[in-house]
Amino acid sequence: MNETLEHTEHAHHAAEHGNKGAALLIAALAAMLAIIEQQASHAEIRANINGIFAADAWSQYQGKSTRQTVAEDISQALDVLGSGTDPDATARRLALAKKLQDDGKRFASDPKDGKEAIVSRAHGFEEVRNHALEQAHCFDNAAASLQLGIVLATASVIANSPWLIRFALAMGAVGLVLGLLGLVKPELGAF
Repeated sequence: MNETLEHTEHAHHAAEHGNKGAALLIAALAAMLAIIEQQASHAEIRANINGIFAADAWSQYQGKSTRQTVAEDISQALDVLGSGTDPDATARRLALAKKLQDDGKRFASDPKDGKEAIVSRAHGFEEVRNHALEQAHCFDNAAASLQLGIVLATASVIANSPWLIRFALAMGAVGLVLGLLGLVKPELGAF
């Protein structure tokens, strides 16, 4: 909010000194800057949220791995320990060993909540996070270019320099291109 007020003051100052073109350029650059900074903020929020989701998924994966290992180990221990003569005890032991083996398989491959499904979800969250981070970097670069354009346009009024206004226009164009890249192909503008 303070930056927008500051940019408005720059535009007002330019208009007072008779350079309406520079004032309009400053106003246009400031408007684009506000939009770009909002997009950068949204991208950072998406990156943070999906980073948390990915960490949660990997924690769930770790829990499933631990449960799978414990189930498999206990099942193997039951196989080794069981050599009693009581048919009832042997049946219970074999049933428990089978249940633990089935649990181990389910922990690994349940289509909804098994390790394979969790890995797929975690990778999906990581892809969204990485894309959002690239967008944030691209939008930050666009914002820096627009800010530089505002400074150059303001300086052009003070110095009465057509070269500075051209550089301001160029920086505004670079900022606009980077902002558009942030929406469609952020990896090209994230440097």
